[in-house]
Amino acid sequence: MWLTLRQRLLPLDTLYVQIFSDRLVAANITTGQSATTRRDPQYASPRLLVGHFTSAEQQLKTTVKPLRHPLRAHEILVHPMEQIEGGLSQIEDRIFRELGKSTGACRVGVHTGNILNGQAISRAIADYQLRPPS
Repeated sequence: MWLTLRQRLLPLDTLYVQIFSDRLVAANITTGQSATTRRDPQYASPRLLVGHFTSAEQQLKTTVKPLRHPLRAHEILVHPMEQIEGGLSQIEDRIFRELGKSTGACRVGVHTGNILNGQAISRAIADYQLRPPS
């Protein structure tokens, strides 16, 4: 109830984060703001896009914080861009979902596939929320 009332008064910010091996690209689809951050090499891994969760979490929070309105709830779509050949394992999916949750998002989606924009991002988050757990 509270979130619904809050959403009516202050619409959700929709954030889209692309994770590359060398950078994070974050955009607030609602406002058009964006930021790119060089990834800290300490959380790189030759096998996983995120090798050190705590460092990745801090860097993601730092990247998206200036893009968010402080009073608005936000939803986030995390899009791993590399090292996803053959799809994501359940563990990798959970890593990206938990990274999104760590930003304080009320809804989190994980997407693999083509780059998205606009309403397609909100639809991808909603579709991710509706799919059965793997």
